[in-house]
Amino acid sequence: MLIENKLLVRLIGTIVILLAVIIIRKIINIALSRFQKHVDKKDTSGASSVETRVAIIKKIINSGIYFFAFIFFLLQFEAVRSVGTGLLASAGLAGIIIGMAAQSTVSNFISGIYVSFAQPVKLNDAVIFENDFGWIEEINLMHTVIRTWDNRRIVAPNSVLAGKVIQNWTMKDESLLGVVMMYVDYTCDVDKIKSWVKEIVDSSPYSTEERVSGVQVVDFTEKTMVLRILGKGPDAPNTWNLRCEIREKLIAKFKQAGLPLPLIRINSEKDPIHK
Repeated sequence: MLIENKLLVRLIGTIVILLAVIIIRKIINIALSRFQKHVDKKDTSGASSVETRVAIIKKIINSGIYFFAFIFFLLQFEAVRSVGTGLLASAGLAGIIIGMAAQSTVSNFISGIYVSFAQPVKLNDAVIFENDFGWIEEINLMHTVIRTWDNRRIVAPNSVLAGKVIQNWTMKDESLLGVVMMYVDYTCDVDKIKSWVKEIVDSSPYSTEERVSGVQVVDFTEKTMVLRILGKGPDAPNTWNLRCEIREKLIAKFKQAGLPLPLIRINSEKDPIHK
């Protein structure tokens, strides 16, 4: 009868712990979601920043809830509460071994907290990591997932991400200047090319509302002039498409106008320039 009573008490205790976990998680998740919506309404520009922090806070709190629930569950058993000194000594040794083996895990966990609050990257940021361009898809406690432009997934441990140089193209402003380098013949009319570029950018669906464009002669070589052509897109994908559109339409306009692309000239000794 006594054994049955103990089993009943432990069963009730386990049910209470489970209910407490569910209720506490629900309350915390609702509170954090309301906080996120409240901040998003006030400042939409910082939405991804708040979303990143809230996602990590949820994961940390939920991990803590599960951890303490597991401890309270174990404390129902007398054997756990009356651990002998010999067992403590062996557990201490095991703890040292486990701690040494789990250094990278702890490092990733701490780096995950750093990434979420210092925010060198946020959810949906456009980044270049290890020469791969992509977007931050997930920030977890242990790792971060980057979705590349060709739909691959890079899973980077947070300790690696925190210790590497990473280009963030959307930290302050998503718009980008797109640069197109063009090598043209010295006989080309630069003013004509400027008007073409302005026309292309002004009519492009990939350009920002400011319709930023520019053409500069940035270098001379023994064979060509070097032009730097600028256009501004609202984000990385649109800027890429704008650069491609500028190249394609400029080539078409060169052909229509009969303007020469870079030519190699050979002067004979009878040419007046050599006399």
